[in-house]
Amino acid sequence: MRDIQYEQALLKHQQKMLRLLNEFNNETAETWTERDLLAIQRTLQIFIESFIGMARYLVQQKYTLSVSQSREAIDELKTRGDLTANQYQQLLAIIGFRNILVHDYLDINEAVVEAIIMKKSYVIMEELLEQWKNELDVLAN
Repeated sequence: MRDIQYEQALLKHQQKMLRLLNEFNNETAETWTERDLLAIQRTLQIFIESFIGMARYLVQQKYTLSVSQSREAIDELKTRGDLTANQYQQLLAIIGFRNILVHDYLDINEAVVEAIIMKKSYVIMEELLEQWKNELDVLAN
């Protein structure tokens, strides 16, 4: 059963995180303070977590499967043809970075964080989220 409130809450948080990431992208990394870097890391973590939540939710809604691990949803979407090989590889890297943010926070490479923001590597998630929202709308009708 579709949970519109869950979807709206996820989308609200995703939009907020995207706005913040884009604001940092519009600045030069040299102007970032230590606080900014920590804020960017946390913003990326929340955005990636919400993306994983939406991937799990899509698998549940579209295929009536329950997946508990972050990578399981991505694997399932790849297997079923919802993700290209390139998208899949990019998402694995993003999920891997999320794992570093959460579990290996003592060794976060600031140059990697800067590159993610400046190259807007997170945009693939934004594009997929929009596509998935549209798919959920079609499934509901």
